Amino acid sequence: MIRIKKISSYIEDNEKVIDVGCDQAELSELLAKRKIYSIASDLKENIIKNAENRIKDNLKEYITFRVGNGITLEEKEENYTVVLAGMGTHLILDILSNTNKSFNKIITISNNNHDILRREMNNLGYISYIEEIIKERSKYYNLIVFKKGNKTYTKEEELIGVNHRNIELLKERNELLINKYKKIIEKIPNNHSKKEIKNKLIILENYKDRE
Repeated sequence: MIRIKKISSYIEDNEKVIDVGCDQAELSELLAKRKIYSIASDLKENIIKNAENRIKDNLKEYITFRVGNGITLEEKEENYTVVLAGMGTHLILDILSNTNKSFNKIITISNNNHDILRREMNNLGYISYIEEIIKERSKYYNLIVFKKGNKTYTKEEELIGVNHRNIELLKERNELLINKYKKIIEKIPNNHSKKEIKNKLIILENYKDRE
């Protein structure tokens, strides 16, 4: 629930939201309590039915429940904020590459490959402008808010991110990655993958040295 509340905190009262892969529609429920309209969308019909049955009737006027794959916005539905959380980077990129819609804001919590996400989102015309590390049940999650734009990231920005809101948790997450990469380097043979991991480790350690 910590992640859901954090996502909600980056949504303004005048926004309209589509939550792709909404699961229990907890985000839509939180937004409805603020009288913010949202579309709770999921590929699985039983998930949508369960969410619809769970949420109180007085909140449903602010929620549209929709079964569908990817971004299920209709042609007339424009100017939405998109939330893509609880999925991998490549699925996020696949979903965004297969829509003709344009978005003022995209909020992601990807499970992995945040450097790839930042780089490829830039290629799609979106840049990271706010980030926050979230810790929930001893796991770290990287929330990223994207807006329209293009920029050239430094190697450090691409790997670690920009404009982080919780520096202490960022330090904790980075330390975890440093230890993880050191263990991986010890185990794998010399190849291209090992070189990439070494480069990431150097970036993280240089960042740590400046803290």
